[in-house]
Amino acid sequence: MADSSEPKPDIEAITDGIAALKRDLAALVEDVKRGAISSATGAAAQFGDEAADIYSQLAAQGARSARILARQVEEQPVASLLIAFAIGFLGSRLLSR
Repeated sequence: MADSSEPKPDIEAITDGIAALKRDLAALVEDVKRGAISSATGAAAQFGDEAADIYSQLAAQGARSARILARQVEEQPVASLLIAFAIGFLGSRLLSR
């Protein structure tokens, strides 16, 4: 009868080891999830910052282009009017087809 009682502690030890392994694995998965979420949040914030920088650069470039165009029209109004007419005429010809 002593033989039947010996395997029981081994089975309990194995069961306890498996339970501990499950807890450790669950903790590891949770840590990986938190790390992935933190990394994704950081990447999203960085992407947002870069997008804002690009937008501000494009807005500044657009404003500069508008000022240059306005100055060109003020300096040469007749030439600007003829160019605008020619572009409109060609555009209407191309779109009518």
